Amino acid sequence: MELAVASRRAGSLKKQKKLSNFISSIDLFMIKLQHSIAVVMTVMFFGCSTPVRLPKERNVAKIYNPSSTKIHPAFMVYHENGNTSVLVIKVFPKELLYSMANPEGQYRATIRINFQLVDIENPEDKTVADSGTFTFSFIRENAEQRAIKEIRVKAEQGRIYQLNIKASDIIRNEELLKYIYVDKRSDVSHQNYMVFNEKTQIPYFPPYVLGNERFRIRYNNPEKHDSIFVSYFGSEMPLPKPSFTLTREREFLSQPDSIWILPYDQNILYQLAYEGMYFFRFDTSREAGLTLLNYGDDFPRIKNPYDMILPLAYLTSSPEYNEIKSATNQKLAVDNFWLSCADDMERARELIRIYYNRVFFSNYYFTSFKEGWMTDRGMIFIIYGPPQAIYTKVNEEKWVYYRKNYSSAVTFTFSSIQSPYADNNFILQRSESYDMHWRQAVSTWRNGQVFLLD
Repeated sequence: MELAVASRRAGSLKKQKKLSNFISSIDLFMIKLQHSIAVVMTVMFFGCSTPVRLPKERNVAKIYNPSSTKIHPAFMVYHENGNTSVLVIKVFPKELLYSMANPEGQYRATIRINFQLVDIENPEDKTVADSGTFTFSFIRENAEQRAIKEIRVKAEQGRIYQLNIKASDIIRNEELLKYIYVDKRSDVSHQNYMVFNEKTQIPYFPPYVLGNERFRIRYNNPEKHDSIFVSYFGSEMPLPKPSFTLTREREFLSQPDSIWILPYDQNILYQLAYEGMYFFRFDTSREAGLTLLNYGDDFPRIKNPYDMILPLAYLTSSPEYNEIKSATNQKLAVDNFWLSCADDMERARELIRIYYNRVFFSNYYFTSFKEGWMTDRGMIFIIYGPPQAIYTKVNEEKWVYYRKNYSSAVTFTFSSIQSPYADNNFILQRSESYDMHWRQAVSTWRNGQVFLLD
């Protein structure tokens, strides 16, 4: 079912789509997160063992640094019923190391998932609601592109938990740490839904649908509803303020551009006609629901001039930014900007590669109800790069950048702010003390160098 919408943004974006998808002398994309080959052969459950927890002060900087590990499984949570939630896992078995050191003499790889569900209703309470260890094995000859597996955890309705996860490639001795909030305080929040691609039948892990893909929506209590409300927000989202700016963000998402009532059934195919944010709800008197985003066929990648211009807002003045944005030849405007920074083609290429790689990974990690590069965490990630240390506690992340020849470090603290549209909404605690090195960072980029806090 297609959602036909009139959008202010849609018109301009359609024009941008006609632009060349190639920028001369620019290499935009660095790491393919698409992998081939994967099939699960065996699953072994070892019971409620005691896996390693993510301690309060453990450095978990790897969670936003893809180069720090060779495995990149994806995770999400779906509330099956009032007592059980499902940890859904997407594994790319090509990333795993295969060995014939097994009784069958087959090339086999194994990934182990340790989880610990911690009740965080009271932050001082260390209660563990559930824990376990699952092992999945893959045979190389029969492998598919990806494997989707499910682990059921005991999570009670009305409570909120932190799910700490450690994924390990057994043979390579490689591991990845992740944490997810399991929020069962509402029976209509997004964790009560799963969205499936029409062609692959694989669930969407991030909240975005690519271009004209069609999908189905599963709700854990479907018999109660035969229609669903959709609010559409097509206007451009506001950029975050610089780290040192103390003025409050302006209100947005207060009024949708359009609202529809659509028939609902788990077998109906839906399609997002235009780019923007779509908010699905069964009951408009309740704030929570399912957010889906459509930012084109290429998102989270950056593949056209217009999308390259937008993140330049962090490096340019408002007049300069508007001039580049409104240029007749936007491809040339982007090239000229980076050449003016570098004064050298090779250096410009390197700046472009690093800057837009960071934009890509900001989209991949931090997209919430807007593109990841437009979030507070995305802004800091793009300008400063991956932090050397990340420390988490309930509803908070602290990013630490160590400085050479300095006894002190620069720390950015992000607080999770409750939103009906996303649970990945972290806001920077801004401070005037960030003024000096923010301006230094922008100046460094504009002088043809990648900024480092040293």
